This record gives sequence, structure tokens and C-alpha cells, in this order.
Amino acid sequence: MLTQTLEDYLEAIAILEKEKGKARIKDIGNYLKVKNPSVVSAINSLTENGYVQHKKYSYVTLTKKGRDVAEEIHKKHKTITKFLKDFLKIDEATAKEDACKIEHIISHKTYKKIASAVEENI
Repeated sequence: MLTQTLEDYLEAIAILEKEKGKARIKDIGNYLKVKNPSVVSAINSLTENGYVQHKKYSYVTLTKKGRDVAEEIHKKHKTITKFLKDFLKIDEATAKEDACKIEHIISHKTYKKIASAVEENI
């Protein structure tokens, strides 16, 4: 079972791979605003559980399993952010911050209702 924190790491790695073509420990730490030892600890856990591949002094890459989870989390994040901004008229910074928290605890049933509302409004 992934913790909320580890889910955030997977999402960050996916975003960095998309934006920069690679994810380094330092970049992940900067993105998540955490220190490198915390990143290394999280990456070790994700590696042990088959979500990422990482060799010392090399890039971190998502496995298929890791990419699938990361993409689902990122999709939830974007959808919830859009819902908060467009439907509830919450400012973008607050919507992004709140979506990051909500994406980890929202029930599948509630998320599907939000996603359906957002899709209908596109």
C-alpha cells in the first residue's frame, strides 16, 4: 500500500520525466521541497516495491507499475483542481494545494462524480 507521501513522489517523478526527460534525486527534492535524504529514503521504498528503478548516482525512472499509479494520481490532481477552480471559483494556487491533499483520500465514487461533472462542462 502506498502512502500519500509516496504517491506524491511518484507524481513528481512523472512530472519531472515529462518536463525534463529525467528525474534526479536533487530535482525530486526541489520539486517536493524536501531534503535529499528524504528523497533517497522514499526512492528506496518505491524501488523495493517495484514502482521505480534507481541506481546510485543515476536517474530515477518509473516502472510500468509506477507509471500507471503516477498517471492516475496526476489525472485526479488535474481533475480536482479544475473542479475547485471552475465550479467553486477557488483561486488557482489554493485549488492546486487542496487538490494535492484531496486526491489521496477521495473515494472512487466521489471522484467519478467530480470527473463526470468536469467532463460535462468541457
